[in-house]
Amino acid sequence: MTQQWITYEHPLNERIRVLMRLEFIFKQIDQLLQEDTKLNTHHILLAIGELIGIVERGDLKSEILKELDRHIATMLNLQETPGVDTEALQAFLQNLQGLSAQLHSSQGQIAAELKNDEFLMGVIQRSGIPGGTCDFDMPGYHYWLEQDPETRFKQINVWLGKFKLIKSACGLILGLIRDSSLPKLQQAETGMYQQSLDKDHPCQLVRIM
Repeated sequence: MTQQWITYEHPLNERIRVLMRLEFIFKQIDQLLQEDTKLNTHHILLAIGELIGIVERGDLKSEILKELDRHIATMLNLQETPGVDTEALQAFLQNLQGLSAQLHSSQGQIAAELKNDEFLMGVIQRSGIPGGTCDFDMPGYHYWLEQDPETRFKQINVWLGKFKLIKSACGLILGLIRDSSLPKLQQAETGMYQQSLDKDHPCQLVRIM
């Protein structure tokens, strides 16, 4: 039997913590989209509500831009390093710069217009009440859930499209962080392990496998 590794990840700053929470929700949505059921559709709307809750706290766009700029600066410094795969480096650099430019050009807070969507916000707010989305409480929502999948997912894709940029940014940033170092074998004596971190190269994420 092949051994399966379980990976535990722990963010070491608030910016990465928020990005990992967003990534977690995006992955849930992607899984829910794999199968068309009314229950999955309902849970997608709840997940969108969670995304709205995260992006409206603080200036998420600014934090993502800072992280993108940090990685862009790192990539630019690596350009003259001997042995670097320049083709791969340029590809990453173009992706980072492209996302940064798109976020800079976007107006206002991410997905701010969704808060004006009475239908979506009604479902999200009623979901905070136990049994609050029952048919008799929300007949309009019940009617919408009974529509054909194409109709429902067309609207869902409109809502999710508002988060497209931050989903791409989350994936790229977290992917770069995870791939930025090689795993090392360490031993926890009597169940405890300590290590001093390099102040010149701040660690953002700990992965335990």
